[in-house]
Amino acid sequence: MMESKFMRAVCTVLFCSFTFCFLFFFQADVMTVVQHLASGRQTFYNPMLGAVLITLTLKLLQMGISSLVKLSKRGYGLTYFPSFLVLTVISDLRPTTESITFGNWIWIAPLLLLVYAFVMVAVKRFEPYEPELRSYGPFSQLIWTNLLLFLSFFLFTGLFSNTDRYFHQRAKVEALIDKKDYAGALNVVCTMPHTDSVTSMLTVYAVARRGHLADSLFHYPLVGESRTLRPGRVHSWLQPDSVLLKATRNSANYQLTGFLLDRNLHDFARYLPQYYPNDSLRPHYYKEAYKIYSLKLKGLKLKAPYRAGSYAAYYYAP
Repeated sequence: MMESKFMRAVCTVLFCSFTFCFLFFFQADVMTVVQHLASGRQTFYNPMLGAVLITLTLKLLQMGISSLVKLSKRGYGLTYFPSFLVLTVISDLRPTTESITFGNWIWIAPLLLLVYAFVMVAVKRFEPYEPELRSYGPFSQLIWTNLLLFLSFFLFTGLFSNTDRYFHQRAKVEALIDKKDYAGALNVVCTMPHTDSVTSMLTVYAVARRGHLADSLFHYPLVGESRTLRPGRVHSWLQPDSVLLKATRNSANYQLTGFLLDRNLHDFARYLPQYYPNDSLRPHYYKEAYKIYSLKLKGLKLKAPYRAGSYAAYYYAP
């Protein structure tokens, strides 16, 4: 009896620790995006509260299954499988433009639960005939059998939840910008292996909010040219279009940066004097772009190599 209670306590500690850490430290940003879209953009996810509530809910699910099947020996760890399955499914939800999708889980999860039901019936029938335990204590056969079951569940969740590095980084950028941590978001952008149009839009927005649009934007990877400056063709998961448009619609720097992103130096040079009539007041990128434009009119170009993060490096990039 004491052996069974100790085994149950070990399983509870392992499950609650793994679930909370998995949700809070690894899936927090992804869950923030998924929950916001699942609620129709009406509510926001709190990583600490969400991890605690989901962990408790999944533990209650396990307790319900345990009270139903009443396994107490080597097969006890199997009562945690539905909780691990739910954890895996909610961790692998994928955002669409306006909502989320379950992907293949919509048919895989019911199939797994059906197989699980047959397995539980078989284990329940076999339990009275299990051989007696050959060892007792923290290293007993009962403990290690259930620990092996837990290891397989950990691997299942780790392998089949959403572990896409780029997706996690994109979600982190969104979450940091939502918290107005623009410097943190840009630090994440620098580590991303590639970028997309939405990340480029958020990168420009974060740089602009820090006041460095005209002197540090081209240090970051950018795609999509001026089409990604504002919501229209692309949309953020967390930032409402209205917020982004309000902050950028009447920005002179956004207009000039759009010309630079399009490599449209003719229109850039035409509008630049309206906002910066004095050359000495022009920010670094604007001076550089105007110099490139002046040389281009003469049939010349700046000599390579071009400094990393300069507009010249962006303009002359193949």
